[in-house]
Amino acid sequence: MEIDVGLLRATEDAVDALSRLDEQVAMTAPGLATLLKLRSAQAIVAANDRPLGAALDGDAAFAALLGWLYAPDGREFIADDPHLRGTAVALDNAAEMMRAGRALTLGLLEEAMRAGDASLPVLPGAFADTLRAAEVEGWPALLTTAVLSSGACGGVRNVAASIARTVVPLSGGVVADAFVVSKCAESAAGALHTIASEARTMRRRVAVYREACSNAVERCREFGRGGATAAALGELLAGRPAITVAEAAAALDISAPTAGAAVERLMSAGLLREITGRGRDRVFVYLPAVAIAG
Repeated sequence: MEIDVGLLRATEDAVDALSRLDEQVAMTAPGLATLLKLRSAQAIVAANDRPLGAALDGDAAFAALLGWLYAPDGREFIADDPHLRGTAVALDNAAEMMRAGRALTLGLLEEAMRAGDASLPVLPGAFADTLRAAEVEGWPALLTTAVLSSGACGGVRNVAASIARTVVPLSGGVVADAFVVSKCAESAAGALHTIASEARTMRRRVAVYREACSNAVERCREFGRGGATAAALGELLAGRPAITVAEAAAALDISAPTAGAAVERLMSAGLLREITGRGRDRVFVYLPAVAIAG
């Protein structure tokens, strides 16, 4: 058997990059791995058959996705755009199935796609054939991802294709989450190097996000009266970057008026944005989290 040295080196590159990312995520607030996954969802919005000009603004789309995942009490007010809603549901559903131990298979992708939008067509033949071969031959996750990221599969433009162009890392706590490969490669080795590059970019974004969260909490401590509560809310938002006043009150074990006052202080400081435009049942998104999508 001839050994493909280039493919082996590319695999090592991907595993090393993902392991280093995992180490950094492990030291960060829970929820950041999912935050980074959603950051890549903007590419999914643009990769569909809808005209690029019809896609939502990047910040607005990302804020809506954060609100969808982290503020379930306000979901019905968040995504009027059915395409964005479908994308958010599909990503969330796929990640949950992987978190429960499911492998990246044809069945999982079809289930996730239907959860996002039942009217979408079935998976393209190229994807079905590739995933069936992966299941029959027992391909490792990284190889499956590499093949799905290259050739005919990599050029398909729909939600299923975008979810399929993901990697399920085999290292530590990141194993549950999907990282969308930002661009297609012409070979398995090229796809794996792309995965590694994406992981390194994510790692840099984690570092920037952690520093921004730390600075935000320090600003909150300087608010004077109510500063301690505002700082506690800031610490909560680092790992839960979208919230309602009721959710904040419950999480911090404080009254709704006290939570509302803390939310207003963070809004005044430019750390929170309200995204529903409603007078009640409002959803607030943490702006350092939105900035990570830039």
